Amino acid sequence: MDEGVESEHVSDRFTCAVCLDLLYKPIVLVCGHVTCFWCCYRSMNTRGQSHCPLCRHPYRHFPAICQTLEVFLQKMYPVSYCRRKKQTLDYKQHGSLGLAPDEKLNHLSVMDHSISEDDLSVGSSSSEENQANDGNSGGNCKQITVADALCYACKQLLYQPVVLNCGHVYCEACITISKDGGIKCRTCQLQHPSGFPKVCKELVYVLEEQFSSKYAFRKSITQLSEEEIQNRNLLKEANEQDSKFPYPPGENFLQWWAVHGSKFHPGVGCDMCGMCPIVGERYKCKDCKHYDLCGDCHKTGTNLPGRFNQKHTSQHQLELVKAVINRDVIYRLLSGQLAVVSAASRNMSNGTPESAYTPLDEDGGGEVPTFDSRGQSGNQTAV
Repeated sequence: MDEGVESEHVSDRFTCAVCLDLLYKPIVLVCGHVTCFWCCYRSMNTRGQSHCPLCRHPYRHFPAICQTLEVFLQKMYPVSYCRRKKQTLDYKQHGSLGLAPDEKLNHLSVMDHSISEDDLSVGSSSSEENQANDGNSGGNCKQITVADALCYACKQLLYQPVVLNCGHVYCEACITISKDGGIKCRTCQLQHPSGFPKVCKELVYVLEEQFSSKYAFRKSITQLSEEEIQNRNLLKEANEQDSKFPYPPGENFLQWWAVHGSKFHPGVGCDMCGMCPIVGERYKCKDCKHYDLCGDCHKTGTNLPGRFNQKHTSQHQLELVKAVINRDVIYRLLSGQLAVVSAASRNMSNGTPESAYTPLDEDGGGEVPTFDSRGQSGNQTAV
């Protein structure tokens, strides 16, 4: 906290589990937990699987800012939120955001608004949000109106709100699952990549506190069919599997690299869906700094400014980028080779026939990638 005593008492419900301060630019993970935008970014493993700081649920996509929750916070705690904004700007100016200076992690050109309001479909709440952003202590939680808490689908007061990866909020019952088992945001048309999201308890708390009778009424008229409940449960189970990053430890890494190595981009995230690191095709913008897309997002042809407000436009050109092998990967590959040799030696000493050795590839061929003097795999294919 800054020097001086603020007149606002911030509820523990809206305290970030990472920085232990008021949530600033809140993002909601697929598990339903909330952190600050920058706290989530700094805590992510950009070379493997990331985990929620509260429940350790695995995730692979860096969510966009939840505009609805941000409006709530600005109106409930205008003084504290203004302080957090100033604090973040100060950190940026002094380079204290904890961003890595190498590869694609250096986003010090980022302005305070990590994503533009226009692309978040602010709607009718924009003017009220700007007033709350002035930091006037006269604002309080009573300023929140039903218009600030509407579902993007049914246009009614949110009930059991869930937040998609793009940051838009819907009633749990309003989320529709397509025939192929996917979820697409009706507002921005972006695909939700992380299975069925869990209800955000912080949003529920505000809704129950501010609109108790209306929320109770919504509860009485909202019911899911058994089929809908079953579909959601299946998608949640699929999410558990999909969130597990295919980046195995030990000797299994060698087998994984032989298949996926030429498509692995450690330290690079997609500025549209938030996949980090990118596994698959990677496209880099020639015109704006540190703007990358995964192959799936590039195919959509959609143009967004980026997670870090790079101001990307449809006039910019994107180029396909080859995966670059780094020291961490080289170390793990060498460790994997040593582990395989060690296992083979143990089997030989125990009298195990050579045919019983575990193959390195899925087809049972047992082929080990060869490396040149730069550490580049000899049997990799260019992306």
